Amino acid sequence: MFSSRTSLAIGFLTLLPMCGCSSSDNTPANETDASASPTLDATAPHPPKDGAAAADDAALSTGVDAGGSNDAGRTVDSGKGEDAGGEALDVSFAFVGCNRLQKVDWSSQTNPSSANTAQLHQTFSDVAALATSPKFFFFTGDLVLGLNTDTTLMKGQLDGWAQAHATDPSGIATKSKLIPLVGNHEMLAKVAPAGGGAKVELQNTGADAIWTPWLTAKGFDTFAGNGPTTGAPNSDALMDDQSKLTYSFDDGDVHYVVLNTDTWTSTADNATGSTQIGWVALHWLQADLAAAQAKPAIRHIFVLGHKPIVSPVPSPAADDAINSAFTTSLETLLLSTGKVRGYLCAHAHQWDARKLPGSGSHDVYQIIAGNGGSQLETAWSPAYYGFTLARVYTTGRVGITSYQRPVPNPYTASAQPAVAQPELTIAP
Repeated sequence: MFSSRTSLAIGFLTLLPMCGCSSSDNTPANETDASASPTLDATAPHPPKDGAAAADDAALSTGVDAGGSNDAGRTVDSGKGEDAGGEALDVSFAFVGCNRLQKVDWSSQTNPSSANTAQLHQTFSDVAALATSPKFFFFTGDLVLGLNTDTTLMKGQLDGWAQAHATDPSGIATKSKLIPLVGNHEMLAKVAPAGGGAKVELQNTGADAIWTPWLTAKGFDTFAGNGPTTGAPNSDALMDDQSKLTYSFDDGDVHYVVLNTDTWTSTADNATGSTQIGWVALHWLQADLAAAQAKPAIRHIFVLGHKPIVSPVPSPAADDAINSAFTTSLETLLLSTGKVRGYLCAHAHQWDARKLPGSGSHDVYQIIAGNGGSQLETAWSPAYYGFTLARVYTTGRVGITSYQRPVPNPYTASAQPAVAQPELTIAP
């Protein structure tokens, strides 16, 4: 989906190594209608090899400790609810996205889920084997191939994916609460636009009616339900009830926001004759973050979605990130909400960490963990699959650890255990 790069921008720093993604079987959508710009009111898995050493930004950028960092040489996940340096853990959660196969590699007879099952089961095994089980496991979209107007096909894929999770021998289903998010492959369909021409990704109007009951049937909707609806004044121009696709919840001193980044909207896209894609419920999000910011008990806010706010490539296509009408407003909102610690997403089949541009009260990192198993672009080097772990410490510090494993050939072949990399501090 994205062109290759060899380095990763983190503010003015560069982080090595990193991974990129492959071209997907998607055709980029047309540019969005600028007139729609919103306004902002206010096969057997193995256990992982653990033992990451934390490092500050300078150490990550150079590969050595720059000196003077409290994080230098620290190992994490001691199994005692604290790191090896004695820093007590408040909560941890895992996240990753983009595990679906290429269309040409999928057979409904042998793999109902349409997932890269070797990588999926290895990730389940790796997360389940962590010394301290993450409380939540967010799967940030593109679980399945989908992208088809035949929603019964997607329903079968989702059921297959849920079965793979429920029956995984690692017991992951009983160790970390799974919270799946929708991606473009769950929300959109690849069809020819009204005016003809090459196929593009457009809103799949039957997708919401598949996803929401599936969440309930599989027990994945524990926290869902407080999201935006079509009720007046419908400031986000929604076409249907989005309350279980975009929503939020509190757990301890952390507020989590699950964001649908391809919300079904009534706002027209004149270029395709359909409606806009990459849409987010910005007004609802603004009100939700303001309420969480005002709660004395909440110390941290994490926003999770599928599409990134900022694409990791210099010249992205229109559908490589959220709708461009929202970019500046969403950056401003996150940067000006002091308790927001990060925007965690996928979509790009790579791992990427960068500070959101713009000005605000503090820095906010965007972490792309789209290296869950979908095919990676061979031009990217070094490439790796894996997952990411976020740790919130009682001191208030937030650390991000990328767990990496080699990319097999072919990409669907047996997977190796993931190895923890140096921890990146995204909030001091």
